[in-house]
Amino acid sequence: MILRALAAAAVIALLAIAWLALNRETSEPAVPAPTAVSAQRPGYSARNAVLIETGADGLPMYTLRAADIHEQPARVALLEQVEMQFRDPTGQLWQARANEARVIDQGVQVDLSGDVAVTGLLPGTPEPVRISTDRLSVDTHSQVITTHDEVTVNWGGQQLRARGLVARLREQHIRLDSQVHGRYAR
Repeated sequence: MILRALAAAAVIALLAIAWLALNRETSEPAVPAPTAVSAQRPGYSARNAVLIETGADGLPMYTLRAADIHEQPARVALLEQVEMQFRDPTGQLWQARANEARVIDQGVQVDLSGDVAVTGLLPGTPEPVRISTDRLSVDTHSQVITTHDEVTVNWGGQQLRARGLVARLREQHIRLDSQVHGRYAR
């Protein structure tokens, strides 16, 4: 009889422990298991967006308009169907357009790609200059435009083709790197 009582007490104790364990799991709030953030998950995305970087004076340094923007890891933003506007030190407005862009280092560098066209007015020239290439980088702080690709520069009926370009807008200087060929139309 004592054995039966001990066995019954053991069974009741086991049932009580099991009930407490089950009841405890269901009474606590469910906490989702931590998940690793995917390296490919964007930080933000936007459609028909406008990004404006302002200088210390509060005036726009540049404006980017894009059909789509997706922030990637390391704070790189990918843009599609891009239009960019910026002013050179003389106050002349420059405009660029491209199929895509990468905004790097919180907007210090903007890499344009795909049917890139940049237009602006060089001091002392009455007609705008048009720079066409497939890839172009704009350093928004130093105001330097560069490409290592084939580039075409058109202005006032003149055309120059080359491989590589460095345009230092602060110094009002454009340098074509190599394989330079020109055409002058009267």
